[in-house]
Amino acid sequence: MALDKVNLRKLLKLFMLKDNLRSTAIRVDALQLMKKQDEGSTPGGDFHVPFWSDAKAHAGGGRDLREATTEQVEKNWRRKGLYPRLTDGFLVWWNEKRRRINEPIATLPSPIKSSHGFVQIEGIVKVENLLSLRIGDDRFQYIYPYFSEKPELTPEAARLGLWLMSKALPELNIADMRILDVLRGLAFGTEEYPLAGNEEEVFELRYRRILKEWRDHFK
Repeated sequence: MALDKVNLRKLLKLFMLKDNLRSTAIRVDALQLMKKQDEGSTPGGDFHVPFWSDAKAHAGGGRDLREATTEQVEKNWRRKGLYPRLTDGFLVWWNEKRRRINEPIATLPSPIKSSHGFVQIEGIVKVENLLSLRIGDDRFQYIYPYFSEKPELTPEAARLGLWLMSKALPELNIADMRILDVLRGLAFGTEEYPLAGNEEEVFELRYRRILKEWRDHFK
C-alpha cells in the first residue's frame, strides 16, 4: 500500500521502527509500488484480514476462533506460525473483557471506516475494519487492531493512533476508542493513556519525514 494513502497500523509500525529498519521498510514499499505500476496488480491482500474477520465473528458469537484458525491454517500453510499466536492474544484480551463486564456484549453489524487527510503533506491515513461493540444498552467500544510481531505497540504510539482515530471518526467519542495489540492481548485507551496534547504536531512531523523519504525513491 502506498504510503501517501496508508492504513493507520502500518504507519504506527513505521513510527516505532529504528531508523535503519524504517528506511529499509520505506524503500521496500516504494519498490513494491513501482513494480506494481510496471506489471499491474497481482493477486493478494492483507495477510491478517481472514484472521480479523474470524475474530470479529467470535466476538459476535458466530463461530469459535480456535476452530476457525485451524481451518485457516489448513487453507494456507503460511498462516501456521502467526495465526495461532494472534488467536491466543485475542482470546486473552477477549476473555478478560468478558470476565470484567457483567453486561451483554454484541457486535455492531454496520462497518465503520474513514480516513484523515494531511493536506499540506498530501497524505491520507485510513482507519477501517474496526471491531465495534455495544455493551449493555448504551455503551460502545470501537477497537482498531495492530497485528505486528515487532515492534510491539508502545503507549506513545497508541496515543498517536487514538488521536488519529478521533480525527478520522469525529462522530465517535474518543473515550470509546481502543487500539488492540492483538499478539500481546493489550488494549490501549485514553482512560489509561490520556493524550499529552502534542499528538497532532508529533504525528504530522513523523508522517512528513516518512513521506519525504518515500517520495525520494521516485525521483
